[in-house]
Amino acid sequence: MALSVDDKDTTQRLSDGLQLRTVKMLHSADMAEVSSLTGAYTEEARGILHATGFILAPGGKVAQACYSTGPIGRFTALDTMRIIRFVQQMRARQG
Repeated sequence: MALSVDDKDTTQRLSDGLQLRTVKMLHSADMAEVSSLTGAYTEEARGILHATGFILAPGGKVAQACYSTGPIGRFTALDTMRIIRFVQQMRARQG
């Protein structure tokens, strides 16, 4: 799932351009509220939230978080899959 402060049309164009078929994109988020709830960094001058990623455990608890203040430092799809596999393997070993 992805969340944007952009309006519906802008968010849809981004989703279409990225050819996102399996990622739900939510729009029109309140920047200050999201930052307050998640700790996401903001850039007031541009009115944006910097990339903030969360991997949730099956119960909904945050298992991993990644906070970015620029173009570097984001979960990639491969990173996410590796983290999930690692956590699954560790749980299997623990019984």
